[in-house]
Amino acid sequence: MKKKRHPAFMIILDILAVAVIVGGIAAYRLLIPETYVANASGTEAVSTAASAADTSEKAVSSDTGTTDWGEAFADKFTEGEIIETDTSYMSKNVNVTMTTVQEDGVTYYVQDIYVRSIENLQTAFAEDTYGKAVTDWVLDMAIENDAVAAINGDYYGVESGGVVIRNGVLYRDDANADVLVLYYDGTMKGFSAAEFDADLEMANGAYQAWNFGPLLVEEGTALTSFSSRISGTNPRTAIGCIEPGHYVFITVDGRQAGYSSGMTLKQLAATMESLGCQVAYNLDGGQTSTMTFGDEIANQPYKGGRLTSDIIFITDGE
Repeated sequence: MKKKRHPAFMIILDILAVAVIVGGIAAYRLLIPETYVANASGTEAVSTAASAADTSEKAVSSDTGTTDWGEAFADKFTEGEIIETDTSYMSKNVNVTMTTVQEDGVTYYVQDIYVRSIENLQTAFAEDTYGKAVTDWVLDMAIENDAVAAINGDYYGVESGGVVIRNGVLYRDDANADVLVLYYDGTMKGFSAAEFDADLEMANGAYQAWNFGPLLVEEGTALTSFSSRISGTNPRTAIGCIEPGHYVFITVDGRQAGYSSGMTLKQLAATMESLGCQVAYNLDGGQTSTMTFGDEIANQPYKGGRLTSDIIFITDGE
C-alpha cells in the first residue's frame, strides 16, 4: 500500500522549490554581466546585447566647450618633453605629483594634478562597456587607457540606480545619493539626490557625474555631518577641485593593523579642505580603494583590492 504524503510536507517542498528558483534568479541578476544602452529619456537604462559603440550613439551627449589652461598654469607644463620620476610626471598636457603621508596611524596618498584641458581628465568603464556586473581591476583599466594616474570611481555597476555621466555622455539618470558633477569648464558642483536635474546639468555642460558620496567639501569648507552608513574609519577614495584645471585624487589605506587604520568621513573632509579643495567628494572605498601611478598600484589596497566597474584617470593624450 502506497504511503500518503502529509499536506504540510508537500507545502514545505513547494516553498523550498520556490526559494531555489528565486535564489537562482537573484544570483543570475547579480553575477551575470549585462550591457546597457543609455536611455535618452533619462530613465533607467534597458538591458541589451548592444556593443559599446551602439551605446555611445544612443546616449545623450553634453555640449563641449573646453578651456586651455596652458597659459594659466604655464609653469606646470613643459614645451613638449616629458619629465618623469617615481612620484611625478610633467608634460605639455599634464602635471601629476604624488605624495605619501603617514601620520597618526594612517597612510594616505595624494595626487596633485594640473591638466591643460578638461579632456585630460577622463573616465573609463571596465571592458569599455557600460553595464551591470561588468568589472575589471583598476590597474588593468588604467594600463588599457594609457593612464598617467588613476583612481577607482563610484562602482556604478553594482546597482541599477544612480546617475552616470561619463566623458560627456548621459547613461543613466536616477539620483539616489549625493551627486558630483564635473563640467567642461573645469568647475565641480555637488547636489543632493533631490536637487539633481540631469537634463538641466547636461545643458549646463556636465562632463562627468558620479553618484556615491557623500559630498565632503563645499565652497572651500569641510562638511561635518553626513547622512551615510559608512561614516566610520575605513579605506577611502576621494576627488576634489582646487580650481578649474587643478584637481586632487586621494586614497586612504585602512583596516590594516600596524600600517593604516583608515579615515572617517569627517577626517577625510578635513584633509581635502587642508589640501585647498573648494569642492570634494567621497567615491567608493573599502576594498575598492585603489590608486595607480604609471603602470603600478601606488597604495596598499585592503585585501589586495577588488574588481570594480569604472575608473577616473589622467591621460597625456591630445
